[in-house]
Amino acid sequence: MTRSAPRSRARTGALSVLLSILVVALLVPTALLFAQTWRTEGDRARATERELDGVEYLRSLQQVVFAVADAQSAAVSGRPAPRDAIVVAIQQADATDAKLGATLRTTQRWTEIRSRMETLRDTPATADRQQALADYREVGDLLLALYAKIRDESGLVHDPDGDAFHLQNSAANELPIAVIAAGRLTDIATLAKAAPPAQTPPAVTAQQQAKLLTQLTAEGVLLQQAATTLVNDLRAAVDSTESRTLGSNLLSRLDRFQRSADTMAAIFAQVGAAPSNAPATGSDESILGVARGELQAAAGELSSTILNEVERLLNTRADEIDQNRLLAVCAAAAAVLIAVGFFLAFFLGGRPRKARPSGPFPEGGPGALPPDEPVSWPTVAPITGAPYQGAAQGNQTQWERSGAAR
Repeated sequence: MTRSAPRSRARTGALSVLLSILVVALLVPTALLFAQTWRTEGDRARATERELDGVEYLRSLQQVVFAVADAQSAAVSGRPAPRDAIVVAIQQADATDAKLGATLRTTQRWTEIRSRMETLRDTPATADRQQALADYREVGDLLLALYAKIRDESGLVHDPDGDAFHLQNSAANELPIAVIAAGRLTDIATLAKAAPPAQTPPAVTAQQQAKLLTQLTAEGVLLQQAATTLVNDLRAAVDSTESRTLGSNLLSRLDRFQRSADTMAAIFAQVGAAPSNAPATGSDESILGVARGELQAAAGELSSTILNEVERLLNTRADEIDQNRLLAVCAAAAAVLIAVGFFLAFFLGGRPRKARPSGPFPEGGPGALPPDEPVSWPTVAPITGAPYQGAAQGNQTQWERSGAAR
């Protein structure tokens, strides 16, 4: 029994509507999820790239901090500033700021720091040492403000991962503070013990010496706080990381820095306990300089290691983001291919097929049917009666007019 044409068309229309609903139900959620994933991962990729820019800028500032600390110690001790180190540090920071200054909005701050450093570099060594210390203190404060600006603009200070956050906080906050505080401690102690107030004229007045001793105590506390916070940050980073190499890479360098900070604290405890009118000897200044140099070297080594770890973590995150975006593209492409497959299966499978003969068939199948016989039509005798009797057979006109041909 065959189905009627209206019922077949109705069934085909229902299948078409059902197929359209299925395709829409597949493609619309897929498109929404793809758009959301692509936008979210794109934001993460841009934030990660910006943090990598911040890490690159922080690397160049490390030499600037060391150059400022060395130049400050030289100025306070009455020695010429190390011009070559200052020039190299400025050139490296200039190149980095030319590349990333517009992105991180640091050009104005760096320009001011560079101008002050060049001015202090050209200042004679015989100038007022206390004024030189005050001038370098301003430069150090500007450098710490630049560090904070880089962390904020690059997004390092807002990093969502615990290990990267604690690492960047130690490298871009505690370490610069510790280096600058150690330099100030050494130089303030040198000025405070430069000469007893009884000397005529006194190199340092009693009021100035009291102020220097107050600053000495404050800088000592600041150094200890920075060192303690640094250790806590690195421990928190190791505890929260999934990296198997982070702890081993930081352990030895952290130990060296911690020993240097403890040595500085012990030396300045002795300096603070000494009588305020006791002049510093060459041995005292040598011990202070060696301790500061050791802490600065340990800080530089630790800072490079920390920044390398931060960069590695950020690169790993960038690779993960690329994989997520690739998976999103593959999922969207698979959904589109499935939808296309539905349409092709429906329209190609719904074409009418040529009807085949139905049985029963003789032996041998449908191909064994006998061929159709030619149809024989009956022979009609010509009409010979009146009024056509005797008509000429060759006269075609008369034959057609008579209607016999029809």
